Amino acid sequence: MFVTVNVNRVTYHELVNVVTHSVDFAILAGGKSSRLGRDKGLLDICGKPMFLWVLEACRPYANKILIVTSSIKQKKEYERYLEHFSVKGVKIVVDKESKIRCPLIGARTAFENAESEYTFLLPCDNPLVNGNVLQLLISMSENYDAVVPRWPNGYIEPLHSIYETDKAFNAAKSSLAAHRFDMRAILERLDKILYVSTLIIKKFDHNLFTFFNVNSPMDLKKLKKIMKNQ
Repeated sequence: MFVTVNVNRVTYHELVNVVTHSVDFAILAGGKSSRLGRDKGLLDICGKPMFLWVLEACRPYANKILIVTSSIKQKKEYERYLEHFSVKGVKIVVDKESKIRCPLIGARTAFENAESEYTFLLPCDNPLVNGNVLQLLISMSENYDAVVPRWPNGYIEPLHSIYETDKAFNAAKSSLAAHRFDMRAILERLDKILYVSTLIIKKFDHNLFTFFNVNSPMDLKKLKKIMKNQ
């Protein structure tokens, strides 16, 4: 079953007065970053590595925080940064697959290592993620297999979404067994998905910076300009 929430059906007052529940967060850091030439999550943004901005945004809502890496070498790099910035209580895990690098592999690793009933996925290159948006999606997730933001043109944000951990883990395993490596494959294998319009999310994050990814030097330049003006 697929459910869409739009601005005509749910009021702002209803959204900010729902009850939240426990959730683990998984920051996916195993991407290639080919256009930037180095690990995006470790890029210096105003004195801190980019992944740390994401981590600090989700910390208030997290039961547990995972960082998913693609290799032991990358894991050690992130451990070094966590130690340097005195960050405690974060678990770094490594994908089992080394030949294939895609978000679905990282998602499977996240679901496998999560302990809470729900797991919230976030990419490491979204330093402007808004805590109010995180709280909103968490508060809407109970009794759903996934809560996924969706743009008016139909584009979805499966890497800014919250999932029922066990069901998503099984869906990820099934997808990989079928040689499907896209995040949509997980959603196709879940029964009850709530799609939330970005028109609603915009009430909590006016510029929708939550979905701003850093994929190129131009994006990085734009990000630094945004953060300088905030």
